[in-house]
Amino acid sequence: MFKPVPIDRISNFIIEQIKEAVFQKRLKPGDKLPSERQLMEQFKTSRVSVREALRSLEHFGIIEIRRGVDGGAFIRDPNTKLITNFLHDMFLMGKIKIPDMTEARLAIEPFSVRLACERMTEEELIKIRQNIHEAKDCLERSNQEDARLLNLEFHRIIAQTSKNPVIFFMIDSIMDIMENNISSIPLSVDAVERTIHYHQKIHSALKERNPKGAQDLMLKHIGEIQKSLEGLDSKPLLKKRDKT
Repeated sequence: MFKPVPIDRISNFIIEQIKEAVFQKRLKPGDKLPSERQLMEQFKTSRVSVREALRSLEHFGIIEIRRGVDGGAFIRDPNTKLITNFLHDMFLMGKIKIPDMTEARLAIEPFSVRLACERMTEEELIKIRQNIHEAKDCLERSNQEDARLLNLEFHRIIAQTSKNPVIFFMIDSIMDIMENNISSIPLSVDAVERTIHYHQKIHSALKERNPKGAQDLMLKHIGEIQKSLEGLDSKPLLKKRDKT
């Protein structure tokens, strides 16, 4: 399956060949890699280089090392949370800032809701309506925290309904950062109510199958979010994400 590699930077060549086999689907999720000894023979290299490559592949989330009699190195299912964790770490280090995220949302979410309007099913429309009702109910019971979390979930649902996995991944990652950091910063009840009101209007546009109306509303909605978050970029974050 694999070819011998040059002596210099041996582990990197091993990594690239295994990644290429995964990307070309010659190796699929759940497949077990050959044993360390077999990999040493195929790559014509040392155990140290093989182990270094396997450790790196495990760190990248491409393989999972299992211990025990039935253990070994197994190809993992794709896991977007690994990338989300990386983005979250970049946010904590200040490499990604709040304005960066809201600018990205301004670019992505209006188009996302337009696609959702064109592609959603009646069941998905009901799911969106249910999300709004639950958020309103939480706010009426003075449960502002859950109302805000449901408001974030609204945007995940829209992205999922767009039927574009790249859009969903990007929005899901941004919502995850907001859920674990920004949402813990106090926000007025009026601001939460305004968000729910926008979500109701967006739902109406979706129900009417009005993609331009939904897109324009989402653009205005995210624009207001951008203004409300402008002052948060200089404030300390309140908690870190538990990477599980």
